[in-house]
Amino acid sequence: MLCLVLWVVASGGAAYQLNLRRAAAVIPDSPAVAAAMTSRQPLTHKVSVPSPVPSVHAATAIEMGDGTLQAFWFGGAREGAKDVSIWGSIYDGKTWSKPAIVVSRDTIAQGTGRYIRKLGNPVAVRVGEEVHLYVVSVSVGGWSGSALNRVVLDRDWNRVGRTGRLVGNPLLNLGTLIRAAPYQLEGGDLVFPAYHEMMEKFPQMLRVRSDGRVVDRISVPVDEDLFQPWALVPEAGAVELFLRRGADVAPEVHVSDSRDHGETWNEAREIGLPNPNAGISAVGMDDGSVLLAANPDEGGRGNLTLFRAPEITGPWKPVYKVDTEKREDDEKDIEQIEYSYPWLMKTSDGLIHLFYTWNRTQIRHLQISQQNLEGGEQ
Repeated sequence: MLCLVLWVVASGGAAYQLNLRRAAAVIPDSPAVAAAMTSRQPLTHKVSVPSPVPSVHAATAIEMGDGTLQAFWFGGAREGAKDVSIWGSIYDGKTWSKPAIVVSRDTIAQGTGRYIRKLGNPVAVRVGEEVHLYVVSVSVGGWSGSALNRVVLDRDWNRVGRTGRLVGNPLLNLGTLIRAAPYQLEGGDLVFPAYHEMMEKFPQMLRVRSDGRVVDRISVPVDEDLFQPWALVPEAGAVELFLRRGADVAPEVHVSDSRDHGETWNEAREIGLPNPNAGISAVGMDDGSVLLAANPDEGGRGNLTLFRAPEITGPWKPVYKVDTEKREDDEKDIEQIEYSYPWLMKTSDGLIHLFYTWNRTQIRHLQISQQNLEGGEQ
């Protein structure tokens, strides 16, 4: 049946690439990877690890060269609190390690020479044996005053490179956030699906060099309040972008697409999938179909469901209910349940992994075979 899992994963890797469908790190063939693949069972498995701090949110995860996973998220007394740090945990294929602080406010402050009031969304990228953590920070105000930073770590999370601040916005460099994995261009540059929250919300693609310099910023044509983009790259030159809707507007997931590596974009349109003001995530399946995680119910994030479609425009069919508003034994005293901010990825053995925030108190991890997502809703 299902168990429940927290964050995390660690270990080393060889040359860095990005899987074209999931825009996350790929690992080359090796005896260690082959052993890890054969040791895993293609069965549904869900696990949760209690957090050392009261509040956690916004997980990101990567697969390392030996098949282990590393996961990171932000956590503290509450979202926006001064004690919030970026936490991490490691999965060796059997158990998850005890979560540990990987990046603190002081890490960013010392590296950038700036006062840092709070930390937010992390996004992890594997580069060879290194882990590059891109972290949202705020010095003054709320998320509309955010900026992006990069922390370079070795596989054991020791800092090995310069911690730097990215220029996501040439005007005061404020209001830029990320939440999704980047995709990689042929020359090695990364393209991050980013978004802005200063004055209005809108998506933007940031092209970043290996040294952390932002060398291009490309706008995506959208109407108001479409943000938090998530990108897939189904084939060379093509990019598909899923977009979250904000509050008080038509609550559907939107998509935009590009055929020139993200240089120009078609106008965003609805795909017939409700998702009122909640984070989304997508991953490409081996047969070319698309899997998307969303909160489809009005009025909250009490149901998290996986949907599948042959292409980004649909038709979308629910194939797995991850968590529902039906309260579990450990949720009876929670005032409002929430399953949110999904992070989907596909590992080298073909398994699908979903990380998500469980009631702002735990990060949970669902591991499931693609075969288990072929039928009707489960």
